[in-house]
Amino acid sequence: MRAIGIVSEYDPFHLGHQYQIRATRSALGEELPVVCAMSGNWTQRGSAAIADKWSRARLALTGGADLILELPTPWAVSSAEFFARGAVDLLTRTGVVDVLSFGSEEGELAGLAAVADCLDSPGFGKRLRKHLDQGMTFPAARHRAVEEILGEGAAVLENPNNNLGIEYLRAIRHLGSGLRPFTVLRQGDGHNHPMSGRGFPSASALRTMLLAG
Repeated sequence: MRAIGIVSEYDPFHLGHQYQIRATRSALGEELPVVCAMSGNWTQRGSAAIADKWSRARLALTGGADLILELPTPWAVSSAEFFARGAVDLLTRTGVVDVLSFGSEEGELAGLAAVADCLDSPGFGKRLRKHLDQGMTFPAARHRAVEEILGEGAAVLENPNNNLGIEYLRAIRHLGSGLRPFTVLRQGDGHNHPMSGRGFPSASALRTMLLAG
């Protein structure tokens, strides 16, 4: 094992991100360097980050990362599938990253891998198209199609970090990448949750506070 890769926006870098770095090193090797593929000044939401990329990179380096690489904007503002594919490709091409660490609400790989396999299975596309033709939104149609194949296993799609983790697994497969996936159980407030005072706050809650002064 040579280096840990992490895909990030760090908008802003917070204690949950620091926890992920520390937990990954604790599990895999305290001496391992951490290489981050980070969005630049524009994020997946299609809006500007809360701070410029240099400031966010500096915070990440202070919080435990060793190298920050910029994820090019066409990938950074794309859907989860192409965001993940661009980031996995970037980390793979470094030639030194061999583990991809990501946070998830699931906290283990088996359930995420089952959905990733389902999304790439021969029967999925036909089921998805049927539900889209019935007027369902894409997320709802995808969830229904996976549910028809996996049953309760589709529940992992209800959480955003799980969804992104699934796309990382698919990207590793589609690109023939040698990255080994590793997931850390997400701690603290959920994505887009307001500040609760329990555990780590979400990036969206921090952005709201920063924008409010």
